[in-house]
Amino acid sequence: MATKTSSCSSSLSLFSSPLTIDQLIDVLDLLKRCGFPQTRWYELGLRLGLHKDTVDVLEAIFSRDVSCCLTECLCKWLCRADNVDSKGGATFDSLSDALKAMNENAAADKLDQEKEIKLADGEEQELRTLLDYKEGSIFEQDKLLNIIKRRKEYIERTLQTPESKLKVKLLTREKLINEIFKSRISETQYFRTSLLMKAGTDSTGIICLYYLITGREEALVEYKKEIELLQENISRTSVQLLMSEKGNIEKNDQCTQSPTAESIYKARIDYCGRYSHHLSFSEGEELEIYGKSDRFEWRGRSLASGDEGRIPSSCVYSMLESLQLFEFILSVEEVSLPNLQKIRNDLSSNDEKVSLFLETINDDPIMISALRQDKEQHDKGSTGRVNWYRNRVYLSSPSPIQCNEVISNINSNHEEIKLDYSSTNSTISLLSSTKLHTLNLRRLEIWATPLTNDGIQYLCILLTNNKTIQEVDISFYSISDRGVTNICQALEHNSTLTSLVLTDNPLITSTSGQALSHLLLNNSSLDELNLRKTSLSTESILLILQSLMDNKEIRSLWLDYRHKETCINTYPNYHLIQDRVDWD
Repeated sequence: MATKTSSCSSSLSLFSSPLTIDQLIDVLDLLKRCGFPQTRWYELGLRLGLHKDTVDVLEAIFSRDVSCCLTECLCKWLCRADNVDSKGGATFDSLSDALKAMNENAAADKLDQEKEIKLADGEEQELRTLLDYKEGSIFEQDKLLNIIKRRKEYIERTLQTPESKLKVKLLTREKLINEIFKSRISETQYFRTSLLMKAGTDSTGIICLYYLITGREEALVEYKKEIELLQENISRTSVQLLMSEKGNIEKNDQCTQSPTAESIYKARIDYCGRYSHHLSFSEGEELEIYGKSDRFEWRGRSLASGDEGRIPSSCVYSMLESLQLFEFILSVEEVSLPNLQKIRNDLSSNDEKVSLFLETINDDPIMISALRQDKEQHDKGSTGRVNWYRNRVYLSSPSPIQCNEVISNINSNHEEIKLDYSSTNSTISLLSSTKLHTLNLRRLEIWATPLTNDGIQYLCILLTNNKTIQEVDISFYSISDRGVTNICQALEHNSTLTSLVLTDNPLITSTSGQALSHLLLNNSSLDELNLRKTSLSTESILLILQSLMDNKEIRSLWLDYRHKETCINTYPNYHLIQDRVDWD
């Protein structure tokens, strides 16, 4: 089929467009089929626009070989030598005109006939192509009909499942009992009327009547209870069938629908999924996001591999979403971050403001996660909660006002502060308070609260000035490489901190390896360091293990299990530190 189409296309171009040297053989074959006498090549060359000198040279070179003379003559013509263009160029029509001028009418007529045939063949081919296209469209429609047919067959099969059969059985049972129930009601009403008429006013008769009617009515109550139970079971079964069908349809739709512009994100870093239901991807890889029920773990698939799974939202971004977040910071009444305030107050055009904003979020990778959380809490408009305990205070999604109230009421009896799901405004309101520097704090937990550069700076000042904090836990998508680097620098000469937990932070990458290694070399108070569920590379882990040789205070170093085999086989002194390393 492909060969036929190619041949037809080649022949058609011979008659419908200017000719080139590549079509020399086609022209020679055409003249041969039309019966053109090769001995008249000299005049043909002149009629086609070649100079006499050119033709004479060809004759002198190939005087005894008219076939070669004709071939070389046509070569000159196809290369548009001399005055060929003035004679109409190297086209089928100019060749036909030259033959007619030479009174080679028979050859010219056959040439014209062949043209008509080939043009007709071309039209036929176009029709065939159009037909193929139509057939393709019909094929696509057939595919759609087959999908609908398969869904119909699936529903029919579903009706044969145990749940469906149970539903049919329950419906049949309900119908039967309803009929019995209606029948018994009619009988009871008739029986009641009949007995009342027979009993008259006799007390004994009335008592007997009471027990007879009561017995029947109790039976009716039992029937009614059974009907209600059946209806409840039928409803439950219907819901199960509906949810099952909906789930299958949604799954099929996800597989067949094309991704929208809003659903396409790019990977900010290389990420290795910790569990089988997590998706691994490379920096710059395009991902389709189709589920955002969890603010920090989305569901999606790779457009490169087609693999699906859970995706840390902090590891991906999109230009469209970035512009939406830019509009958000322009629309809200208050922004606590100085760099965002500067952008808001800048007198430049919006285009220049957008450029500054994009530079800011590129400079601070966790900024996107922070602004997402800000926007979500702003759109919901709900106020968080603050729980006070004897020696600790717990803030969840607090407002800046609530944070200020905590600062006002907290005292030295409160040894622990836990902050989670906090907005940037609230986080800055809390961490920037100098009152925290003088409190008798023992433990500080920050969970699910993306710490921007400003938040990290206030946290580092707190860790430097407060001499009582012993445990710091910054977990669950709360910190990136820059934050880790700054905190490690602040803790290098700290003498009170004993535990640092940085688990579940995928934006901690190999960039943090050097800073963590230096921390172990310089800090002498840390007893526990937890680095599980991060994006640290195996090379970074090896660097940290090497520093552990010089740090004798660390008793528990928690690392991801995926690095264990390589580290054990690669690091020669592992046996000297293995009792202090926990793989999870």
